[in-house]
Amino acid sequence: MKHYSLADFHEVAKEHDVLYVEDDEASSLAIYDIGNVELSPFAEKIKQYAYKKGIDKISIKVKEAQSIYFFQHGFQIEATILAYYGLQDAVFLGYYLNNENAGCNTKEQEKILNKVLCENVNEADSGALENITISRDRLANNVESTKKVVYSGRSACKQFSSFEPMKFFAQIGNKVVATASAQFNDEESAVEFSDFTVNVDYNINNLISYLLMDMESYYLSKGCLTAFTIVSANSIAINTVCAENHYEYGGTLKNESMIKGELTSLNTWFKRL
Repeated sequence: MKHYSLADFHEVAKEHDVLYVEDDEASSLAIYDIGNVELSPFAEKIKQYAYKKGIDKISIKVKEAQSIYFFQHGFQIEATILAYYGLQDAVFLGYYLNNENAGCNTKEQEKILNKVLCENVNEADSGALENITISRDRLANNVESTKKVVYSGRSACKQFSSFEPMKFFAQIGNKVVATASAQFNDEESAVEFSDFTVNVDYNINNLISYLLMDMESYYLSKGCLTAFTIVSANSIAINTVCAENHYEYGGTLKNESMIKGELTSLNTWFKRL
């Protein structure tokens, strides 16, 4: 078996337009787009790179038909977004170099997910807030720092220079009461929503639902077919909002990110627009 230097992975990634995030805090390597690499050699290359760097987990998003190349190297399915690539699903695969991180969700995470999926969730009431306006900008104002709660997920990929980043913010009068970020992939007709921030003096569910409704409408007008979000499995609030707004649960990315100093699993939710 050929062994690769640490530089090989970065060189191949740059040459073949591979988009990735290496999270030192979470000890993870997340491949967001595999570009045009030769799949089977690349699977072995990223494993060797991860071993050399002491990385605990590799996660990668591929087309369903491409996943077989990674199954051969020990990767397993963790989540799916249906019909993300036209007739093909997007598959999130995981490979654990540290077996301690390969465990199932904690009992509390399972309890949250079961509550959200099994109970009759209410319809989102985005009309419950009056005099609210939604604006879009690349650099929007922020929610007052002393009164906000942030629902973050996986780390953003700064290499997405060809994608369209946007920040949405909800305002009542002159006060920004909620914000969310979006990253639109025109080539794949998909948009990822992330980093929901809400003023705790207002109804969290209603504010995020209002933002989602506006964002979905905006990206639908741009030809977007799929919206998705990847959020903390520890939060019943944000997962409930996803279910109330008719997002489908796609699976859980185990021990994927560091949130508030804790290694956290992330739930994947998606919706056809």
